[in-house]
Amino acid sequence: MILLLVGFLLVPLTADALPKGDVGYKVYHQEGSKWIRYMQSDAFPPGGATPPTNVWKYEYEVTNYLFTNGVYEFMIFFNSDNLLWATYTSALGPTTWAVAYSPPIAPNKNWKVRFRTPTTSGYMVMPNNTLPGYSVQFTWVRPDTLPGTQNTDLKSSTGSEADVTHELPPEQTPVAEDTWGRIKSLFLR
Repeated sequence: MILLLVGFLLVPLTADALPKGDVGYKVYHQEGSKWIRYMQSDAFPPGGATPPTNVWKYEYEVTNYLFTNGVYEFMIFFNSDNLLWATYTSALGPTTWAVAYSPPIAPNKNWKVRFRTPTTSGYMVMPNNTLPGYSVQFTWVRPDTLPGTQNTDLKSSTGSEADVTHELPPEQTPVAEDTWGRIKSLFLR
């Protein structure tokens, strides 16, 4: 009886612990006229924290798991430790999404970018969908660490969820399908 009661009480706690959504990121460093993607396991690039070669960009994907009415707002926070590592340059969002930059309020160094679409029109991130197309460009001055995870907040008409971004895996190169006999014949000539 006690085991059944404890199990019954744990079900709501487990269900509430499921994430309602998440935000994945890719980070790029501008090298000449190209954007080069860096993973957190990569070495810090030369000039990556020295002007004028310290230009970086995040690209984000918002995924909605459980917000039944859709996600209509996404906020991303920079310099959450209140140290001036990143300085805002520009931001872009998906079609119909407005972008707003909120600068730091002195003496603080933290700032945010808000992406928002009207709840009555526009394209929201609906349940079980992912929407890419959010990006923030900035300069970076921390010479020992690549830009990494950030605090974020997703909003829906049914609530909000604060979380931390996660690094998206590298893109996989598609491999042409072939038969084992064909592969074997290439090596047994």
